[in-house]
Amino acid sequence: MKALKIVVLLVLSMALMGCFESIVLLRVNKDGSGTIEETVVISDAFMELMKSFGGEEESEEEEELINEQELTDKAASMGEGVRYVSAEPVKTDRGSGYKAIYSFSDINDVRINQNPGENVSPPPMGGEEEAPVEEWLRFNFSGGPTATLEIIYPQDMEMEQEEESAEGEVDMDSNPEMMQMMRELYKDMHIGIAVEVDGQITETNASYVDGSTVTLTDIDFAKILEDEEKFKELMNANPGTVEEMKELVKDNPGIKVETEESIRIRFR
Repeated sequence: MKALKIVVLLVLSMALMGCFESIVLLRVNKDGSGTIEETVVISDAFMELMKSFGGEEESEEEEELINEQELTDKAASMGEGVRYVSAEPVKTDRGSGYKAIYSFSDINDVRINQNPGENVSPPPMGGEEEAPVEEWLRFNFSGGPTATLEIIYPQDMEMEQEEESAEGEVDMDSNPEMMQMMRELYKDMHIGIAVEVDGQITETNASYVDGSTVTLTDIDFAKILEDEEKFKELMNANPGTVEEMKELVKDNPGIKVETEESIRIRFR
């Protein structure tokens, strides 16, 4: 339940951080080494907004989306032995960004932040800026003829955001302008985290398995917005039980989120 609550809260908090795509693919070899492929795309509209806050002179400059020093520092934050390898620019019909590759020698030393807010900062609004919430996925790996990978969700989390969200709910049925604004805000947002193992999966408790790939999170608002009622339900989500969580994401093609607190993958 905690895993799904974390994701719902983080996604709802992304409204102030612009429309973007953040996809992470973790590839794990039989010896516990592997790579992390991260794709980040920030919408053109949000980039223009950021430039407008920076003043006329800065807005005329091309935004530098690949900062190798920042990516090197980010690699270090993901654990001992993680290193930045390379990055290339990405351009889509949604916006611009980058695809970065990191490598590691031991998955046991790796951690992945579920919160994509670390990849983009909100425009300055005055006052003290809050640091993005950090919710780390951690891993336990043991090798052998059949390797075992355990993915562990964070066990402790603050629920203040949930309480604030409940207090600030807006009745979108009586406010079509708000509904349209939310549509524009979320339409390009896509968040995903997946793990691909080098071999055949022989056993797992994961819900979303495709060949050797396990999807931990995939939230595509373009698909969610196709059903207005489900979108409203998500915006006002404040589930209190695992069953309520499962009901929230059931039959919603735009949401895949694990409800287990840890995922086990055995592969050979």
